[in-house]
Order: sequence, then C-alpha cells, then structure tokens
Amino acid sequence: MALNGVLSESVAPSMRESAASSEVVIGVDGGSRHFIQWGIDPTIVTGDFDSLTPQELSDFANRGIRIIPTPDQDYTDFDKALQFVEQEYPGASVRVFAATGGRLDHVYSVLSVLVKHGRHLDIRLIDETGETWLCHAKETLTGEDLPGRTLSLMALGQVSGITTTGLRWPLTNEFLAPGVRDGTLNEVAHDAVTIQVEQGDLLLLLHHREFSDAIWKAKSHQTKDDTLQRSLY
Repeated sequence: MALNGVLSESVAPSMRESAASSEVVIGVDGGSRHFIQWGIDPTIVTGDFDSLTPQELSDFANRGIRIIPTPDQDYTDFDKALQFVEQEYPGASVRVFAATGGRLDHVYSVLSVLVKHGRHLDIRLIDETGETWLCHAKETLTGEDLPGRTLSLMALGQVSGITTTGLRWPLTNEFLAPGVRDGTLNEVAHDAVTIQVEQGDLLLLLHHREFSDAIWKAKSHQTKDDTLQRSLY
C-alpha cells in the first residue's frame, strides 16, 4: 500500500520488492503515482480522489486496475483503505509506504489510524528511518542483524506494565507517557528482543541498520557538553 506522502529513493526498492510479493497492491489516492513511477501497476486504487485527475483514473481503469471510490469525509483515505482491507482480507499483513514525513498533523493522523487498525491487522509503516508498528500484548523480535540497531518505544497516551528484554536499557513492569517519560532511542543488545505491554497503545520503531549506525556513531563522540544528547532525545 502506498499513500500520497514522501517516498525517498532509498525506500523505493523495498516498495517494489513488497509489491512483487504481495497478493494485492493498493494505491491510496495520489499514492498510486508512486507505484506507476516505479513501473508497478497497483491492483486497486482507492480514495476520495481529490489528488488524482479524472484522466488518471480513466487510465487506471483502462489498464484493468480496480477503482474503489471512498468519498466519506469523516475518515481519511488511509483509514478507509484499511477498513476495506479488514473487510476483504481479514488478518492480512499490510506494508505501507509514503505514509510519513511532511506535516505533523498528517503524521499524527497516520499514527492514529495505525493504532485503530493495528489491533486487527499486521500493519507496518516503512520509511527511510525504519519500520513502525503497534505493539500487541507481547512482541518477539529475532535476527542476527538486530544487535546495534535502534528501537524506539513511543507511547500514545499512558502505557503501563512494559517489560523488555534484549535491550541495552531494559524496562521491568514500568510505564511510559507523553510529557512524562519517553522510551525513544534504545539500543538492541541481543539477537532476540521481547516487549511486553499490559495496557495502552505503544508503537515500536525499529530503525534500519544504516540509520542506527549513524545515531550511535554520533553518540559515541559526545563530550561533557550534553548539547548532542539533548538533540537526540
């Protein structure tokens, strides 16, 4: 699935790989252009179509692409697209590109929709920084590539009963909350990580390897001056 946000060239290969291995490829309104730009015909184009011209819609239809209008203005196109997926493909894994970057209100809306539908679908937002998804009761991450990567825990509201293993700075039955205590920029210390949550909405952001390396390289050059520390947290 592609939204009408920023798609960096570094992420485009991942989008193409995901599309090639997916049963259904969904372009959300203007996000459909990202697929076309990289030589991919989406299976479905959906949205209120305020970002596509009638000619573009006609061209999609002529190519055999299914057009699904969702004019309801009480919900975002992303929300409506995921509603469709829940109905037609319950329990699906959804990889979403071009969802972040740009306006903060847009990012907030995307994260809100991720929480809403992430309870029923395996949704991951993929951008140049990493992958973001909703933590369920218990998440387990494994892989030889994990040690040294950055994992941020982002609480949307108060989240309690958080216990983690495999991180440089573990939590044991603790809480996070906006404006009170944050859990960003932790470092993966082992090739197996667990995150357990008892209550609340916690987002996980696992940074790509190259982004993680840049963070920890910068932190390793810190001095007694904590200016850099403040800029990173």
